[in-house]
Amino acid sequence: AILHGEGAWAWDPQILSWAGNEVTLVYCGQTLRLDRLVQRRDPGHAGHWWVLDYKSSAAPLQQPALVAQLRQYQKAVQSAYPADVVHAAFLTARGAMVVLEKQGEF
Repeated sequence: AILHGEGAWAWDPQILSWAGNEVTLVYCGQTLRLDRLVQRRDPGHAGHWWVLDYKSSAAPLQQPALVAQLRQYQKAVQSAYPADVVHAAFLTARGAMVVLEKQGEF
C-alpha cells in the first residue's frame, strides 16, 4: 500500500534527484536510521528533502513518541542541509501520507 499510496511519488525517478532507504545519520551523538530519504527535482519542489517514516499505525500523529522521533529525523537532515527545505511525513500501511508540520525553527 505504501508504494502505491499517496507517497508513491517518492519512488518515481522522474521526480527524484536522490533517494535512499535505511539511511544512517549521526545527530547529536546518536545514530539514526531513516526509512527513506529523498530529494525532489520537479518544478516547485526542486531541492526539497523529504524524510519518510513507515508506520503500521493509521494515526501516527496521535502517538507523541512517533512524532518526536520523526521530528528528530527531520532536524538531523536539516542540520546536514541547513539551506534546504526539509519536510517529514509518515507513510502508513493503508497508503496514507501524513505530513508532519514544521514547528518553529530548528
